[in-house]
Amino acid sequence: MLVKKALNTTIEVPNQLDSVAKAMEQMERLETSVLPVVDKTTNNLVGQIRHKTLEKAPHAYGLIKDLSIEEPIKVFAYQHLFHAIRWMLQYEISLLPAVDDEWKYQGVLVRHQMLEILGQMLNLAEYGSIITIRLEQYDFSLTEIVHIIEAEEGKILGITVEPPDAEQHVYEVSIKINLQDVSRVASALRRHGYLILTEADNEQAHVDLETRADALINYLDI
Repeated sequence: MLVKKALNTTIEVPNQLDSVAKAMEQMERLETSVLPVVDKTTNNLVGQIRHKTLEKAPHAYGLIKDLSIEEPIKVFAYQHLFHAIRWMLQYEISLLPAVDDEWKYQGVLVRHQMLEILGQMLNLAEYGSIITIRLEQYDFSLTEIVHIIEAEEGKILGITVEPPDAEQHVYEVSIKINLQDVSRVASALRRHGYLILTEADNEQAHVDLETRADALINYLDI
């Protein structure tokens, strides 16, 4: 999914001519400590303002343009949503503004809305079952796995990958398939030398894949 499909365009963000008091009120309402700032005339993203900067302002009726506006953390609307999530994780922000190639403000990604969006991307609501496979880091490739599953008349609805840690150097790949009984698919994967960790039916599959999605959600502090 591209960023532009997940943007919230209804949230009002401050412009340079807004007062300190108005920006503070916006921060409290949105429960964030950083807000993007746009140019009122051009609608270009010009920076971001922090709560601590507003607190140090000499007057509540002073203007944002007279304060220290930082270089904005932003994402382009045509980039993939995963790229945006990485920025949100890295910089620990709850609102991430998006712009076009000319830095025109397009809207924001909101952290607490990521759960629903990721759920859609992972097909959590779709009927299916889960197979979890362990792969060595040097042997990581999805091409053959996908081919084996499809050869057994399975359709892949979602994939999550847990990256290797410093000790084990293995990937755990959970694949949601549109089958109630995945024993035939699991057997085919085993014949090709893959280590199957779990084979979950439909009811357990939803829980398993949702749990793995929650690992990412927890990083977003939702």
